[in-house]
Amino acid sequence: MKDQTSMSQSPTDTKADPTETKTDPPDSEDFTFGDWTVRVTKSHIMGSQCEAEETCTADTTPEHLCNFCRYEESCPFPHCQTWCSLTTLLQLRHREGGTITFCALDALRCVNPKESSLQVAHAAVWREARADCQGAQKVVEPYDWTYTTNFRGTLAGALRTEATTERIDLDKLKVREEIKFYSEVYLYDDELDDNGCTRCVAKVRVMPSGIFVVFRHYLRVDQVLVRINDTRLYSPAGASHFLRESSTRQAAISDLRVPASVYTNPDIVWQHLPVVEETVDKICAAGSASV
Repeated sequence: MKDQTSMSQSPTDTKADPTETKTDPPDSEDFTFGDWTVRVTKSHIMGSQCEAEETCTADTTPEHLCNFCRYEESCPFPHCQTWCSLTTLLQLRHREGGTITFCALDALRCVNPKESSLQVAHAAVWREARADCQGAQKVVEPYDWTYTTNFRGTLAGALRTEATTERIDLDKLKVREEIKFYSEVYLYDDELDDNGCTRCVAKVRVMPSGIFVVFRHYLRVDQVLVRINDTRLYSPAGASHFLRESSTRQAAISDLRVPASVYTNPDIVWQHLPVVEETVDKICAAGSASV
């Protein structure tokens, strides 16, 4: 991890089954560490049309929709044009059944369906040249075209959250240890019509000392700003809980006194961005004692 601290339906059934698509099935890998099992599933990029062998229709039930149609049903805005995978995910499963899941669809459900206040760098010049044109003063899309998400993971089953004053020891995570398991999954990625980058990634690292997860949304709008929404989770070896820290860091590019090679690299630039919002809590397995 570069960033050490950010780190079958019957033949007579006419409904499309998501397992019966025109694409290869996803690959999954599990790794168990103490009470927790890490599952990483990697799959294909979502296409631009229905993926089912038998095209989904208005009568297709939600559980039988293909990935593309599931997205169309769930999100009121266009999908990322460059890279989006709905069946790719990172999941943490406790032995009692609770899960913490990071996947593209849940992350995208947290995108603001209304307008974004961000405009591309050349918008002012464009508006000035078209000052007499009705409606030309507004060039934003009718949704957050940057796909910014404040998603913190989907909790299900026997898990609960509670307030805490504990914090993840980032210095401890910088100490070199044996890496028992590591994976990185890209959930969505888009170049914003060559105006920057929006990227959603989840990483997991398992060491003798514990499990460390980083879920990150990175946004760069060229000549405008850089923003990083991070959620870090850490579970010490033998624990039945995860500490969860979420933060928003951002700065105008004009205020960053760093070369482009820094602010285009999310694993580095986060250290140069001021924190504007932070949330800390603890995710515990039901029935476990709070420590």
